[in-house]
Amino acid sequence: MQEMFLNLINSRPTAELRDAQRYLFRVAWNVLHSNNRRAGREPKHRVSSSAAELDAHAERSNRLWVEDDCTSALAQAQLDRALSKLPALCQASVLLHYRDGRTYKEIALELGITVHTVKKYIMKALNEVRIEFNVSEDQ
Repeated sequence: MQEMFLNLINSRPTAELRDAQRYLFRVAWNVLHSNNRRAGREPKHRVSSSAAELDAHAERSNRLWVEDDCTSALAQAQLDRALSKLPALCQASVLLHYRDGRTYKEIALELGITVHTVKKYIMKALNEVRIEFNVSEDQ
């Protein structure tokens, strides 16, 4: 953790962060990778850990990640506003795909529309969300 903290202090990102959690995990991965490389050169000091141990650590760290409630509520309100501008079938397509994890084919069968229409609805919804959150396509 200390090494990761020093790494964060010494190498600040040049651009604005879009996903702070992803950035922190990437820094942690880089520190772990460097230490493993160093340990590989000195096999007597190598420490192994199982995938289950790493998953347990990751799960604990994910529980420590606390979202600011008002930011989360604001984002949810923006998302609701963007979705409310869409037709009902379009809203259903997006929710079934992203919330429920359904495939385009499953959504098409359930809603009685073509797969192409499902794709069109999802693209329309993503564009509306992009506009609502003022996000350009090249970001």
